[in-house]
Amino acid sequence: ATFPVIRGTAADINVNVAAGTCSQTVSWTAATAIDNCSLSTFTVSPASGSSFPEGVTTVTYTATDGAGNITTSTFTVTVNDNIMPVISGMPGNQTITVSAGTCGAVASWTLPTASDNCAILSFTGTSTSGSTFPVGPTTVTYTATDVNGNVTTASFTITVNDTELPVISGMPADISTTTAVGTCAATVSWTL
Repeated sequence: ATFPVIRGTAADINVNVAAGTCSQTVSWTAATAIDNCSLSTFTVSPASGSSFPEGVTTVTYTATDGAGNITTSTFTVTVNDNIMPVISGMPGNQTITVSAGTCGAVASWTLPTASDNCAILSFTGTSTSGSTFPVGPTTVTYTATDVNGNVTTASFTITVNDTELPVISGMPADISTTTAVGTCAATVSWTL
């Protein structure tokens, strides 16, 4: 039995996804097949010019001759997701004042969103809107990770200012005294 011969199978192909999609259209020069008698069928799946999803797809040529002898030849199309997730609606920096009688303040903001050409795996923030923040600057960072491991981060700062003046309690009343005999001074005491 003589099997068909497939010639010109493409080498493995590596491409990036098309902008705004999670796939890419890929074309190549078609292979050919010959047989010592005659070919019954010669197919390729998927075909050149098809849209390939992100990941690895095996393309298979199959040649069958009139006697039922079958030969296959394969190559791979790898579509890489090189597009980072997008974080939208990030809050701007905030400056707020401490709440009366405390050493911090509550900060709230509209939550941002994340999107991706393929899909978002996780979207997290280092702080939650409505939390109490201490005096000074605190950076709030959001991290979006897509299903292919691409990561985008975005941050804003919440600064809490302490404008509340200190309070002094227990101040003694004004003290009036006389000097000790023969001196120009007096010993004065009060409760702290």
